[in-house]
Amino acid sequence: MAKPGKKKLLLALKAAVSLGLLAWLGARMLERDGVEALGARLGGLDPGWLTLAVGLHFAAVVAGVARWRLLLRAARISMGFGFLLRSFLVGRFVGAFTPSTTGLDGWRLFEVGRASGAMGRSAAAIAAEKLVGLVGMALVCAALVPFGGLRLMGDDALWLAALLGGGAALGLWAMRAPAWVSALAARLPGGVHARVEPGLTALRESRLTLGQSFRAVGLGVASHLALSAVFFATARAVGVDVDASILLVVGNAIVIAVLLPLSIGGVGVREGVAVVLLAGAGVGATDAVLVALLGYLTGQLPALLGGAFMATSRAETTPSAA
Repeated sequence: MAKPGKKKLLLALKAAVSLGLLAWLGARMLERDGVEALGARLGGLDPGWLTLAVGLHFAAVVAGVARWRLLLRAARISMGFGFLLRSFLVGRFVGAFTPSTTGLDGWRLFEVGRASGAMGRSAAAIAAEKLVGLVGMALVCAALVPFGGLRLMGDDALWLAALLGGGAALGLWAMRAPAWVSALAARLPGGVHARVEPGLTALRESRLTLGQSFRAVGLGVASHLALSAVFFATARAVGVDVDASILLVVGNAIVIAVLLPLSIGGVGVREGVAVVLLAGAGVGATDAVLVALLGYLTGQLPALLGGAFMATSRAETTPSAA
């Protein structure tokens, strides 16, 4: 486990990455188009497309909660959809201030573990969700290859997605055969075995069937596609007239890039990826940044709803001064 000093240093470095990328992008925008053009873009935003972007974020949340609930059942934890939806939204609020999905995953693991009294099985469900998400991501990347995915993202990105997806599929298989994996791990040297044992314990807590695996992957694909389509909607809101398939490929690349814990909440990384990839489609830096930034801002509405739930929960549990 990282020491507090190292954690603070990593957080400071990620904040510096976010601020540095935003400063660079802001300078490019002002250098090319100026403040007047930026104001004109903001004044001409299409509210209908922005509403669709918000709806796609909520669709991704619903698919994510359904997948999480399915995986919790595989780990022998039964929770109501409403409770999990509330927990997921609060996790989105917490995750807005942490790198990648750390806050979202940590909050959900803790809350379900506390409510069920089965912290280990709650962790197993989150671990299975990560694997399912990687498989879904790889499938979406493969599906987008005929629509320009190879040209825009490059061979290396697609090979990396295939490698991660294949490794995640192997992990899901291991969840269905924990005894076999444990027997194989027992042959490892003592020090190595001690390090992998916590992961093996999580594997033993899951009873994921083949049918549940396929349904979870399907929900993962739906969630990933909804998030990718958000950037198609925000591009149309800005007035970017680029083929829908290209925008889906760019949105997919942005979603993948944000998963990397390089900055706080993906700020700066998201916009940088949009600028680089959309430049190949003839989209200027100002429009590209707005596409990515609006994708982020519309996604904060579910997070704000989660913040309201968190505030309400704290108000209900705080003793009143009679």
